[in-house]
Parts: sequence; C-alpha cells; structure tokens
Amino acid sequence: MKKFKIIIFGIILICLGIGLCYLIYKTWNIFGFWTLMWTGFLSVISTALLGNLVGSRVENNGVIIYNPKEWPKFLNMLVSLVIGYYLYTIISHPSISSYDYTFGMAYLILLTGIPIIIAIFKLIRDRNDFISIDGVFLKYKDNDEIGEFKFTDIANVELYKGIKLTFKDDKILTIKTNNMNFNAKDLLSAYNEIKAKLQKE
Repeated sequence: MKKFKIIIFGIILICLGIGLCYLIYKTWNIFGFWTLMWTGFLSVISTALLGNLVGSRVENNGVIIYNPKEWPKFLNMLVSLVIGYYLYTIISHPSISSYDYTFGMAYLILLTGIPIIIAIFKLIRDRNDFISIDGVFLKYKDNDEIGEFKFTDIANVELYKGIKLTFKDDKILTIKTNNMNFNAKDLLSAYNEIKAKLQKE
C-alpha cells in the first residue's frame, strides 16, 4: 500500500512538472520571453515600492496608531491592470489563434484578474483595522476582533505570524497583521514600538 502511494505521488509530481513546463513554454510562446520579463519586473517593483515603502505610522498626542493606507495598494492594483491590459492587446491580435487566445485569457484571469479581486476584497474588509500604542495600553482592531491590554500585563512580544504577545499569566495572543493590510515595514515598526514600551516597564 505504501509503495502504491509513492508511485501515485510520483506520477502526480511528474504530471505537475510537465504541466508547469508546458505553461512556461506556452506563455513565452504567446506573449514573448522579454515581454513577460519586463512586465514581471515592473510588477515586482510596483509591489515593493507601493506595497512596502509607504508606512502607516501616525503619532498624535503621544498615541501611535498604525492604520495601513489603502491608496498605495490601489495604485499597485492599477499598475497590475495596466500590465494585464497590455498583455490582453497581445492576445487580441488577429494573428493569434483561438487556442492561444483562450490560453492567454486563462493566464490573465488566473494571474491578474483573480488576485486583483481578492486584493480589493481584503482592502475593503480590512480598511478600518489598526494597532494603537500609548503610554499605558496596546489596542488593536482586526475586523470584529478587538483587544485592549495594559503593557504591565504583557511579558514578551515576538514576531511570529504577526505580533505574538505572551502575557504574565501565560496567556498567548497573536495579532494577525497579515489580515490587517499591514506591510513588512508597518509590522516591523509596530513590533519595535511595542518592544520598546515593554523594556521601559
């Protein structure tokens, strides 16, 4: 039975490998190698610049609030839409066969359309999420999940699947910043703020 499972798993891996190779070959064949290279590079740069370099930290009357901004992510989506439209103009050319057009459309829907729809849904869902830090309390809102804790009750903070808090009564809670529109810069900044507050206690 174990040998049979290994054989089936091996066959699945081979099929996936062949499918991946065909996907790469076909997309290069339809869109062109250099087109995919520069559009992919532009997409990565856009995500890095607009998704991670714009911070959300605001300080007012001694209260630090991290409420991630939506507009950089919307701009990143706009870049993705422009890239998607450009790739669509390639497969819309009269010389493209119906099969290549269908394959190209499936590629654009799966790798551009669906990710943008998911990203828009998350942006709207998480637009009011925040972390608030003052001299006494750490507060956060993650959709319907709301928390408020005194820093004197927190024993330790770690970066683990977000911001992991360990309390002095051994209770553990993780603020799942990946569900709150936080980018890497915001996460690291909020973590350092909380850690600095704890060291003062």
